[in-house]
Amino acid sequence: MDYLNSSLSQVIVMGLVFLFIFSAYITIQAFAGVMYPTRLGSETEASLYLSFTFFCFLSPAVTNKVGPKMTMFFGCLGYGCLVAASLFYFESGSDTKLNWVVVLGGVMNGVGAALLWTAQGRLIMQYSDGTDNGFLFSIFWALFNLSALVGGLLTFFYFGSSDSDDDDSDSDEAKGSSTLYIVFLCFILAGTVGTQLLKNPEEVKKWRGSKTNLPLLAEETQQMSPTRKRSRSRSRSKSRQGDEESSDWFQEMKETIALFKTRRMVLLFFLFLYTGYNQPYQLTVFGNRFFTLQTNGLEIIVFYLSEIIGGLYVGSMLDRSSSQRSAAKRCLLLFAVVTSLSFLLCYFQERPCAFSGDDKCVKKINYYDKEAAVPTIIYALWGFSDSQIQTYSYWLMGSLFETGVEQARAVGFYKMVQSLGWSIGFFLTGDIMEPIVQMLCTAACFAVGLALSLKELPKESIM
Repeated sequence: MDYLNSSLSQVIVMGLVFLFIFSAYITIQAFAGVMYPTRLGSETEASLYLSFTFFCFLSPAVTNKVGPKMTMFFGCLGYGCLVAASLFYFESGSDTKLNWVVVLGGVMNGVGAALLWTAQGRLIMQYSDGTDNGFLFSIFWALFNLSALVGGLLTFFYFGSSDSDDDDSDSDEAKGSSTLYIVFLCFILAGTVGTQLLKNPEEVKKWRGSKTNLPLLAEETQQMSPTRKRSRSRSRSKSRQGDEESSDWFQEMKETIALFKTRRMVLLFFLFLYTGYNQPYQLTVFGNRFFTLQTNGLEIIVFYLSEIIGGLYVGSMLDRSSSQRSAAKRCLLLFAVVTSLSFLLCYFQERPCAFSGDDKCVKKINYYDKEAAVPTIIYALWGFSDSQIQTYSYWLMGSLFETGVEQARAVGFYKMVQSLGWSIGFFLTGDIMEPIVQMLCTAACFAVGLALSLKELPKESIM
């Protein structure tokens, strides 16, 4: 199938794989606190991201030894474990004695997530020719985030089956449905099969039509600046070295852990942490606190539609700039403005009922209420902001790390820190921390991460 041989086609295939997998997973994640009884949702998500965090120490070794394609295949199966465990739980009558089955499914999901995302990161960076990192990632990011639109529509119609909007009705609606989880499982199996259409980087042509390991046409090369020639040469080197092997599995783990000691990753740690720490509050606490379940399904669509728009815009902006360092500064400035505005609006939304201790203080908002305008704007800003920093992080890693082996380790580190942020965020949901305090902690993580990241920008070079 020659039409699958271009890097753009491969990124589209990868995006469709993630579309199927995450149409199921994002829906479960966003409504974990209400689709499962008591604290089972929070416990499952916390265990998922803890296993995700710890297995990221090993996922670069698996990716570099087994290969990205097979690693993604096994990673997809990990997501299926949570859905299968949940299906068994609901079919068994939601017996609390079987809570451990769902939690174990979350652990296996976390292992699969570490494998899936590390392999995805290595592949998408190696599909790039060194000048289109942002473009290719933004295409993937758009397709990936379409999964949330599908999930949002599923939940809108699923939770809209009841005409009552009171809190008791919300609670009744929230119980898991076996039918819903059968649909989820079919989605994940379809995505798993789709990984077999992916190709190794050395088999892929660049999206402009040039072969990865072939030189450019002479006239195109002459038009390039010396720095861009070096970038293209480095890309060809990455293709040749992308499958190089390190000495052994233990050495791979050691090299990944060693990244914690580097100045570069220490400076980027809080920025990477924020990419995971932000959404437990934004999508779980804020959404379930202020919106009815049906409305929250629509708000998820707003959030992820903004993710798509933001990713496409930022990816294009990063690639078309004449200087990587200038592009990084512009991206971080926009990220600072959008995110600061979102948290400022969120503070005024949370303040009236902060520390009230009265559950009835917060009135659930329906999508047709005029009070929904400001929270909807907040969701849109958060989605745009998140896509900015996610796209920037992958673009930055593609600029700072050259070979496929190094990139797999960098992505493993990134996802490890990101999942740690998710774990902390989900642990703090519920009764452990007041919503406004969690919001302020999330904003503080953003501020620290942004400040430190300004000290680790790409070197001044013409793209």
